[in-house]
Amino acid sequence: MYGIHDVLLQQERGDYSEHLSEGDFILDCSMGSNPYRSPEFTIPANVMQDIAHYPHSDAELTELIRQRFADVLPITDDMVAFSCGSIGTCVALNRMCLKPGKTVVCIAPTFTAVTDDMTTYGVKFERVYLRRENNYAFDANELIERIERNPGAFVYLDNPNNPTGQVFPLDQVRRVVQAAQKANSFIVMDEAYGDYMDDDQTALSLVPEFDNLAVVRTFSKGFGAAGVRLGYCIAQPQIMAAFHKVNIPFSKNSLADAFAIQAMQARWAQKTLERVKQDKPKLLAALAECEHLHVAHTSPGVSISMLYVDDEQINLEKVLSHAGVRVVTCSGYDGLGCNAIRLNLHEDIDTLTNLVRKADDLVLHV
Repeated sequence: MYGIHDVLLQQERGDYSEHLSEGDFILDCSMGSNPYRSPEFTIPANVMQDIAHYPHSDAELTELIRQRFADVLPITDDMVAFSCGSIGTCVALNRMCLKPGKTVVCIAPTFTAVTDDMTTYGVKFERVYLRRENNYAFDANELIERIERNPGAFVYLDNPNNPTGQVFPLDQVRRVVQAAQKANSFIVMDEAYGDYMDDDQTALSLVPEFDNLAVVRTFSKGFGAAGVRLGYCIAQPQIMAAFHKVNIPFSKNSLADAFAIQAMQARWAQKTLERVKQDKPKLLAALAECEHLHVAHTSPGVSISMLYVDDEQINLEKVLSHAGVRVVTCSGYDGLGCNAIRLNLHEDIDTLTNLVRKADDLVLHV
């Protein structure tokens, strides 16, 4: 129709942001924003004075990122680029690499908005499913085998994983990146939730070694700035030179730049990680006492978890809603169904644990 791609006219998007439950809730634990909100932001006078002009410098923010990861890798200006959140960054990387018929190797479940965008290119998916019998734990061997069977594929891996909140060990990630390089495959490591894991686990440390790797980060999660829509990519210079050619010009706006600088100076992500490490074990302890609710393999420092029940006919989002908690259904994730939900941590951890226990009591009655 009028030259619009047929796939767009027929596509049913899986992204949960378009299918959030409605109603009154005691706690909103749906979207993956910072459980403890944001630092106190101010708008500098010079930013308002320059708002009529296009933003032209990334220097200050790039320097802060360089300092932040100085113990992980040496970052030069030509290794960093900014875009509209992690999703905008991933969309640009898709644009850089994908075309009709291209094979995409990824795990499932994984971040739905990225795979939705991949679908628009007419790609072929080779999904490696996280299995319930393993409590949805990551298996690098199976992913590596799939990469080796599909040389030249585009590889996408979100770490920490969305929706499970598990961190894949760096030694396994290294093996995956190395296998992709041997298979002449480009790999995107989506670390949107990366500020919730310790620095010794980030794939950023692999960037100097591997020229087939791009690592994506964002200010939406740990830094508490989801509303400013700012993310960034780090890779070797030749990769970033290509990225700049597909990235939206002036994709980092002046206010986002100012707020991101303030969030980094406040060390908000580090403070958030410390609080998550205190609060999430309380949630996991409550879940361990539940009769019906199970929690998929997850990591204690990551703000999201995936809960599920054995009966695939139970609508777990509806159960949590009756308990007073707004969550994300996992029915839009490949490999999952309505009997699973994604739960974001909440700053009121005592109320959250009580409501989770209430939900467990309601499982067979909603």
